[in-house]
Amino acid sequence: MTCNYCNSDNFKYLTSSTNSTYTYCRDCNTNFDIAYKNVIIDSMLKKLLETLKCVKTDYLKIEVKKDYNTIGLIINNINVFEMDFKYEFSKKDIYYIENVIFELVQDFYDFDLSKVDIIVCE
Repeated sequence: MTCNYCNSDNFKYLTSSTNSTYTYCRDCNTNFDIAYKNVIIDSMLKKLLETLKCVKTDYLKIEVKKDYNTIGLIINNINVFEMDFKYEFSKKDIYYIENVIFELVQDFYDFDLSKVDIIVCE
């Protein structure tokens, strides 16, 4: 594999908490922000999954909040995840996160989807 920008083959491989692998070029840092952003999002989604296994309610309010330097996951008004996050969300990121959260919740048959509220970066 070679970098499209500097033709280097010096890549850094990052493995997230969900065992996904992300790469960036060590020489020109192409995709550096994308790789680290995705590693943090994976950690947040893993925490969501762990929390869904324990939730004992029929109503779910899931919020992903992006402040200046942090990202947070709030479930039923309880902060379950917070991490330093200096990256900006694109509309594509927000769409992706909303859909992944919906699919994760949908996989849990205990939840009535009409009683699930998902808010990403309101």
